[in-house]
Amino acid sequence: MLKNRGVLGVVLGLISASLYGITPIFVYHATEHGADSFGLMCSRYVIAVIVLLAVRTVKLGIGKWPERRLSLKLFSLGAVGLYANSICMFTAFDYLPSGLAMVLFYFYPILVVLFGWVFYRHVPPRIIWPCLAITLIGVAFSASDLSGGQATGVAIIVFGAFAYSMYSVLAAASMPKTDLLSGLILIFGGAGFSFIVVWLIDPPGLPTTMPFTADVWLPALEIGIVGTIGAMGIFFAGMNLIGASKSAVVQTWEVFVALCSGVFFLNQSFSIRQLFGAVLILSGVIVLLRVEAKQNNADILLPT
Repeated sequence: MLKNRGVLGVVLGLISASLYGITPIFVYHATEHGADSFGLMCSRYVIAVIVLLAVRTVKLGIGKWPERRLSLKLFSLGAVGLYANSICMFTAFDYLPSGLAMVLFYFYPILVVLFGWVFYRHVPPRIIWPCLAITLIGVAFSASDLSGGQATGVAIIVFGAFAYSMYSVLAAASMPKTDLLSGLILIFGGAGFSFIVVWLIDPPGLPTTMPFTADVWLPALEIGIVGTIGAMGIFFAGMNLIGASKSAVVQTWEVFVALCSGVFFLNQSFSIRQLFGAVLILSGVIVLLRVEAKQNNADILLPT
């Protein structure tokens, strides 16, 4: 077992980022068969809540939910934070190249560090700053096409990064107060609630087509179970060990995984610049991992 909490937290963060990174493969497959982004987002949270409710009922029964104030807070984090981030990300793709959108969004780790410092007096360790610099430069190199941005798209993606940063910091403070299953159900339930309301209202500019064929439902199930329950559950488990700031740094690994997934499964190109960026991302994460290992001064032990 991993005895070092810091190392375990980083490893869990890497696994979470990897699960997020492979999810675009299934999104691409679903959209190729008639799905749209907002319909997939709606279905992913509905699927996640149904699965988690079933698991929680078996393990904990139907009672023992968090107290009302905490439940409302977690539900609101999903309904506002997760929803706003998803809407901003997918809307920005209408105005910006995906690479530029990714670069702009991934300045959010800096915001997570600053918000945690300002609101919760979590003074970041010195190592966080060089790790942030290395990984963010790596994101910039790894992301494709960095030209052609429009002011509207920049404003949208920056707002999304702010929303996700606040969500991350508030969730990091709230999730340890309840069990992981209950917390995830409330957060996913909030996000699903917002998407369902928008689907029912059907406002202009936000078309939502729910999955309706097996070619779409199968990827939607993967997105809901692996890319939502698995990725975010493991993310929170890691964040409880190393905090929001370091988790945000580790999450930049998602860019590298998404890049490799695109090359191997979607026949996308891989340039020298992107390779250099991937090396920088990996370097930043390795530095953070080594520091965590030294801080606890513990060995990685395997059962015999």
